[in-house]
Amino acid sequence: MAPRKVILIQRAGTYVGPALARRMAQAGFDLALHAAKPRQVDELAAFGGDVEAIETPLSGPQSDATAEGWQSIIERTLSRFGRLDSVALFPPAIGVGVAVGPFLQATVQQMRDMSSYLETTQIALQAVIPALKSAGGQILVFTSDAGAKPAPNWSLYGAARAGQNFLVRAIALEHAADHISINVLGSKNAVFPGFPGAPAEGITDAQVAPGPWSAALERETPLGRLGRMNELAAFAQVLLDGSNRFQTAQYFSYSGGWDV
Repeated sequence: MAPRKVILIQRAGTYVGPALARRMAQAGFDLALHAAKPRQVDELAAFGGDVEAIETPLSGPQSDATAEGWQSIIERTLSRFGRLDSVALFPPAIGVGVAVGPFLQATVQQMRDMSSYLETTQIALQAVIPALKSAGGQILVFTSDAGAKPAPNWSLYGAARAGQNFLVRAIALEHAADHISINVLGSKNAVFPGFPGAPAEGITDAQVAPGPWSAALERETPLGRLGRMNELAAFAQVLLDGSNRFQTAQYFSYSGGWDV
């Protein structure tokens, strides 16, 4: 019997992480889950695979925003499974929120803060690419569709995300000869637990309960509704499960047509 493939999911307890982890477990993958939520490991183990919970912190000098943190994540994954086939990355900004507002009121420090998206992407990819180079594999970096379409008041954040998207695609071309497929997936108006403005009791990682809070977002989306995490996970899966290894250095938008 062929050994089970292994996927590493960064920040697996938030955004599309829970829905993606379930789909990959159902597809027969073993899972290395960084920062999983309580009970998530037991839920996923019920699908029959092995699950390793990696508790590298989300902030501080040993976090997943640092080379030291990523060294521990890779070491834990390889120690448990002996291989790594796919990686889902969610590189964070370091210690800041989203810089939104009029450009003339923006500060240089805000631009520096937003540029940390590029820094954490660099650190993560410099850790995971060597772990895949012996046999190849797939990497999917989740960013934001704000980097795909200019919009008023989003200049700094959009520029940082656009640079992040460009960085990943250029790195992908460098490592195509290593049989590593690296792509970028940016979302807009795809709702998850903790989404700004959404009622916490009305959102799961699979479903969206629209209401007055979502009306403006629905109006700006050509499909007229918000995206769901189970849909985003289904889209992401084909870029991670080995079924499509001929796609690399591409940016994909998950936005209901917003970016067009």
